[in-house]
Amino acid sequence: MKGLAMRYYLGIDAGGTKTFVLIGNESGRILGFGQAGAGNYEAYGIEPAKQEIQKAVSSALEEAGLKLSDINGIGLGIAGADIPEDYVMLEEEIFTPIFGSIPRCFRNDSMAGLRGGTKHPYGIVIACGTGCVCAGKSKDGKEARVGGISEDFGDKVSGSSIGQEGLKAVWRYRDKIIGYTKLVDKFLERSGCKDVDELFYKMYKHNLTYLDLQPMAKLVFDAAYEGDSIACDILEWGGRYLGEMVNACARILDMTRYPFDVVMAGSVFKGISPVLKDAMTTVIHRECPLATPVMPVYEPVVGALLLGMELDITINENIYNQLDTDLDIFQKKHKVILKVSRQ
Repeated sequence: MKGLAMRYYLGIDAGGTKTFVLIGNESGRILGFGQAGAGNYEAYGIEPAKQEIQKAVSSALEEAGLKLSDINGIGLGIAGADIPEDYVMLEEEIFTPIFGSIPRCFRNDSMAGLRGGTKHPYGIVIACGTGCVCAGKSKDGKEARVGGISEDFGDKVSGSSIGQEGLKAVWRYRDKIIGYTKLVDKFLERSGCKDVDELFYKMYKHNLTYLDLQPMAKLVFDAAYEGDSIACDILEWGGRYLGEMVNACARILDMTRYPFDVVMAGSVFKGISPVLKDAMTTVIHRECPLATPVMPVYEPVVGALLLGMELDITINENIYNQLDTDLDIFQKKHKVILKVSRQ
């Protein structure tokens, strides 16, 4: 009778490195958590992605003591769902075979990041880490996305590009185009090279690669925090463009004159220097003066769960309070991060 008396929901955040699954009930109780490898088909293919998603779902169901048939709604935040054809293909190849006719809300992972990032059911998320994407939802339910495909299709700023700009500054110093920058010492220390010429030749001969120097973006943030003007210029360049992405999304959604949260998700926003966030905020406030940049409340898997719950219930403060309590427990139990900050 338990399945008849209570409604249960499942949220999935499937990315290029990991898949997280949460199961909860209509009161906000968290009942099960599962994790597996990459659930993004672009990483290793359709069948491996399907297997990883199934693995994470099975683990969460087992911990919750439920069967898939007990689930009343599913929220899907899926990396690699970029164009309409992707959604059709993923439904046919992965989600219909696994979930059948269970009601579900299927979105790109950026929308799960937005829903988990703020306790409002609307707003804009700017997610910047390895790549970058901006997505939003208005109060009237209209959705939009800006960027997030690749640099070949217009993307410009990411943790990768910020790090690469930092390294380019080192090469410009070597060629005497610019003066000394603390980025020189940062990259030499990271690489173990004695001077810039050694670093140059090792990279030129592919004895060192970008991968050996990661995370390069952190070096730029560290140098900017120490007052390096060239590193600050790089972060200001990045922040201004991220702000333009947010403004474009707000214009599409007719949100520029209304208050909303701008959720700052991804590793770039965890950098020690505030220069990038400050530059981004300045640009945003030129067009969206009532926007409020915020760090996320929850991880995207919680956002996916909320998307599933909102298929037939409204999330109230009591549900959020229960979520907060149980997420603390499950974070410690599974040694994962599910809550990012408090709002």
